[in-house]
Parts: sequence; structure tokens; C-alpha cells
Amino acid sequence: MGGTFDLVLDPSIRNWVLLPIVFIMVLVGIGRSMVQQLMASDNTSDIDIVKHRQLLMRSQRLRASAGFLTPRSFLMRKEYLGLKKTGKLRAKVKGGAPNPMENSAGMMEMMKGNMTMMVPNMVMMGWISFFFSGFVLVKIPFTLTEGFKEMLQRGVSLSTLDVSYVSSLSWYFLVMFGMRGLFTLILGQGNVMDDTQIMQAQMGMGSQQQDMQFDAAKAYKQEYQALKFTEPKTNLIDAEYTLLGLPIPSRSIAPKAIPEEPASKISTEKKASSGKSSKVKKRK
Repeated sequence: MGGTFDLVLDPSIRNWVLLPIVFIMVLVGIGRSMVQQLMASDNTSDIDIVKHRQLLMRSQRLRASAGFLTPRSFLMRKEYLGLKKTGKLRAKVKGGAPNPMENSAGMMEMMKGNMTMMVPNMVMMGWISFFFSGFVLVKIPFTLTEGFKEMLQRGVSLSTLDVSYVSSLSWYFLVMFGMRGLFTLILGQGNVMDDTQIMQAQMGMGSQQQDMQFDAAKAYKQEYQALKFTEPKTNLIDAEYTLLGLPIPSRSIAPKAIPEEPASKISTEKKASSGKSSKVKKRK
């Protein structure tokens, strides 16, 4: 018989399977957060890398705020950063990213992140697969397409089962990635690290990994090229008209050309000036 069929879920499944899974996952999440706080160390970056990053951020802010400075102020700052011999971005710095194998602290932090994520997940998945394998826990109150079947019915191989039913293993994954709000209420905003952030730390996307990939010489060169082609286009001209909502008066930006005087007039003026100077000499 083709098609799908509906199931009548026993209320005991809710009491003895669904709620215990959620309760144990909350306890595991709280315990993992406490273990992370105990194993956390001070992630201090190198002082030279911090200085390089601050200088790059200063140049980026200058390029972004060029329209709010007068041309003279912008050029003074541009020369301070990009002048050939004394510019901060033209200074010789050590190039090349540092070797990540030499940073033992960063590798240790990565191993800690892997352990605090993988060990609880492996234990929980093994526990659910052993005790609750094949259980159908809940039914989603709206229809879904067949593409959601693998995601919602892991461990249940029934082609005739409707897609809206959720298995025990899929319920574990849904709850694991959706409990950040509950952990925020229990632990506080600053003490919550969800599984997405843990995965990023596991793949090496933390601040220490960024420091290991930072190349100061290359970053200085790129920022200098970007600053070099930035022109001072101020937005302060006619700002008072814009602020008051008045129409901006039309004016000619180019300077007016000085009209050339006729050559005959220039020659007569020269003769008159020479005559005056001769008379002064005779009087002397």
C-alpha cells in the first residue's frame, strides 16, 4: 500500500523519552559550560600584532571618514601614514605569517575546544542510540517536503512514514542547536558558548588562529595602496545649507580666467612709468 500513514504517539514516550532527553541535555550543557570556564586561559595576543592591527584600523577609519575632514587635515594624516621615509605604513616590519606549530598555547586551546565539544556529543549520541533507537517522539504541526526526511528521521528507515514525524536522534540534534536561549537565561549572557562557536573554535577560527595567520608586511602594503588612491573629497562644503534644508546656491568651482589686456595699453603704461622714473632722477 503506497503513500504515508499517521501514527498515534503514546503519552509515555513524552514522559519517559522526550522530556528525559531534554533534561539531560540541559544538564550536559551546564556542565560543559562550567568545564570550559575551568579550562579557559587568558588569550593574550602579541603586543606587536596588536599595534599593527590598531594602525591598520586607524588608516581604514581615515579612508572611511575622508568626507568629514577638510582637505588639509586629510592630507596631513595621509602623509603621516603614507609618506615615503617617515610614514607609519611605509615602515619596515617583519614579513611572513608566524609558524603555527611554534604556538603551543594556540594548539592547546584548540585541543581543549575539541575535547569539550566532541566528548559530550559522542556520549549523548551513544546513549540515545543505545536506549532510544527507533523511537518516534514528536510530530511537527505543519507539512514538510521529502527533502527534510533524512534530517528529521535519523535512525528510522520507514519510507511510508510522514515527514513531519521526528525520531529520537534527530530530536537530539534539533534541541542541541536550539537551546542557546535557555542557556542564556540559566547561565547569563556572557557565559554561553553555543555549538556554532565551538565548531568555529574547533576549525581554528579563534583569535589566536587569526594572529597566527597575520602577515604585517603584506597588510601594510595593501592598506598603503588603498590609502594612496583615496582622494580628499570633503562633504563640509555647503553643509549649513544641507542642515537647514535650504537650496544649495550654484557657484562656479573653477577660478575665473584673468582677461588679457591689449598689447598697446601695456606699452603706453610702460612708457608712462619710464617717463616718471626719468623725471625723478633729474630732480635728484
